Amino acid sequence: MSDEIIDTLDEVSPLSQPLELVPSTTVEPTEPEVVGMIIEEAQFASEIERQAAAIRLLEAGYTIRVVARKLSMRPSTLWRWAQSEDARDAMEKGRQLRAQKIGQELEHAAECAITTLIDVSADDAVNPRDRVRASEAILDRCGMANVANNDTSHRRCRC
Repeated sequence: MSDEIIDTLDEVSPLSQPLELVPSTTVEPTEPEVVGMIIEEAQFASEIERQAAAIRLLEAGYTIRVVARKLSMRPSTLWRWAQSEDARDAMEKGRQLRAQKIGQELEHAAECAITTLIDVSADDAVNPRDRVRASEAILDRCGMANVANNDTSHRRCRC
């Protein structure tokens, strides 16, 4: 009888079943969330801490005008702070970051534009003249044809 009780306990006892670990994932905060945290920290901070927050925002690519607005400060105060070497370094890093972001956005826009031109040039439902123009634009942008000069010397003259 004791063997029957032990078998029954093994079947019902949750401790007898293997444990499965649930994987945990960490979600990184987004840029607006991080900026919001910096702004909240600086809201009631000392001048030195506000200056450090401003430098962090400048380094993240924000301009002095935007940082002043986000931290509810006068731009002239930030310009005064910007005379320090740390602030100048942060502004330079911010400029480089903005240039990199703009370059990436322009590259993405160019890819979208070329995809659109390819779609137009391959679409049989599009007016043939527009298909030819899209094809010329593709060739011109790739450096394979000089369409901009409109060289018509190859056309036959009807006299």
